[in-house]
Amino acid sequence: MNITAKARKIPGENSIVSMESVHIGGVKQSIMIRGENLNNPVLLMIHGGPGQSEIYLSHMLNEPLERYFTIVNWDQRGAAKSYSKSVQPESMNISQLLADGEEVIQYVRKKLNKPNEKFYLHGHSFGTLLGMLMVKQYPNYFHAYIGTAQVVGLLDNLTVSYDWTLKKAKELGNQKAIKELEQIGRPPFNNFSKGLWKYSVWLAKFGGKMYNSQGTEIFKGIFSAPEYSLLDKIKFFKGSLFSVKHLHQELLLTNLSELVNSVDIPVYFFLGKHDYSAPNELAQNYFERLKAPRKKLVWFEQSGHMPHYEENSKFVDELINVLEEQTNHQPLQ
Repeated sequence: MNITAKARKIPGENSIVSMESVHIGGVKQSIMIRGENLNNPVLLMIHGGPGQSEIYLSHMLNEPLERYFTIVNWDQRGAAKSYSKSVQPESMNISQLLADGEEVIQYVRKKLNKPNEKFYLHGHSFGTLLGMLMVKQYPNYFHAYIGTAQVVGLLDNLTVSYDWTLKKAKELGNQKAIKELEQIGRPPFNNFSKGLWKYSVWLAKFGGKMYNSQGTEIFKGIFSAPEYSLLDKIKFFKGSLFSVKHLHQELLLTNLSELVNSVDIPVYFFLGKHDYSAPNELAQNYFERLKAPRKKLVWFEQSGHMPHYEENSKFVDELINVLEEQTNHQPLQ
């Protein structure tokens, strides 16, 4: 079923605007495809969270990229448009998400009538962990990988991030923050869901998520997204809670330093200089150890955890650079 009634139009005979609910891995999952020219390369975007669809950002951020790429946004099982009671909790695991990802690629190839098309793969936050595992398992599907706010391991990331937040609270003399942070304990917290929420609130207030912002304004995009019905907006928040609840135990035991030491395709890391949500020091250390045929680290000096929002023009330019470098096989620095 093609559900494009509220979709933003793209002029041109060779453009594509598609929002479909497709059976992937036995459950309905939503896939949005947009681009000005079907001859352009495909960019598959893997959202973070887990469970935090980024379709709501498309109308705010992706329009310039639609000139250069056919962009695929996929709501992973249990997330936003793909959240439903038919998604069984036991199916919420990394192995299933990887299998779903391969099905999504095959579906898009068939829909675009490009049976052998290689994609550019972009991941954000949790999507970088899933993205790197996809690259490791399915290297022949991709031209290159781009990781924005690269995660290495959830437990390590949370621990460094929590320690930074508590240190900041003490520097500022914020007794309420100190008390709440000490009460929830260091990651994995005394109660994971409660601890994650409380620590995240203080992290944002202290500027660890977005540079010079608490980040609340970005979520307004959820309510203005033309692709979201009222039900979708409700499902966004339900899906986020559902995904964290059923994936976090496995994610706490998952670390790319142990699972992915090398890949067979070019790798780009887009890191915010002020990111303490996915601490850039961990990502940089991982990048330096990672073996890849070509790799490049790009710093976003005025960004925290959301470079694609905080420095959108630079983000667009850097993605176009990736395309040009891969097309022309330019050396990476």
